[in-house]
Amino acid sequence: MFPKTLAGAFAALALAACGGPAGRDKIVNVEGDAFMGPKDAKVTVVEYGSPTCPGCKFWHDNFYAEMKSDYVDTNKIKFIFREFAIHGAIDAGIFSVARCAGTEDFFAVLDEAFARQRDIVMAAQQGNSIPALHSLGEKFHLSPAQVDSCISDKQNIQRVNDVGLYARQIDVASTPTFFVNGVKIDAPDLKDQWGLMKAAIDSALTGQPAAPTPIAPPADAVAPATPHDQVPGEQH
Repeated sequence: MFPKTLAGAFAALALAACGGPAGRDKIVNVEGDAFMGPKDAKVTVVEYGSPTCPGCKFWHDNFYAEMKSDYVDTNKIKFIFREFAIHGAIDAGIFSVARCAGTEDFFAVLDEAFARQRDIVMAAQQGNSIPALHSLGEKFHLSPAQVDSCISDKQNIQRVNDVGLYARQIDVASTPTFFVNGVKIDAPDLKDQWGLMKAAIDSALTGQPAAPTPIAPPADAVAPATPHDQVPGEQH
């Protein structure tokens, strides 16, 4: 997912905006990483995820609420979600809606996208991605025209490209992939992931954690020749 290929994918999906709600008076995009919890928390958890990935939905449906209540809401950790568009333009479109929904609704958009995952994926397979994204945006007071603008926004496209490039540099090849204070947490089975993460978080809370690595793609990075819609090894 790099500028030419991702923009081309959006162009192929583009439809004329239809009638609908008036939308927000003002859109303020999320800048940089979207996160929950204290900005200066001792422990930072990063998820590289996709709202159309079944494995991500499994983790979200089974463990996300516990992580949020036990560690985020108690101000113990900072949780970052980084947008890894493993399924191409439909993921990037959802991420763009989330970023246009602002810091107050970014995670709520992801929650809703996970809840609608089956319908969104089916719509994309049938060539109806844009109506599905319009419907998702409508729930968060974004008009169809605003959604169309969001998914073609160069800043949103570049964000997805940067995350995808950086993720591959640090050996992220499947979703979801998690890091605790910059250390990748691998589990043999996704159902065991949260237990290993909790142990790593608790250990970091009592020790001296290292700072997480920021996204910093090299200036001379070269985009792949073709879009990459699915990474081998994706967890389903």
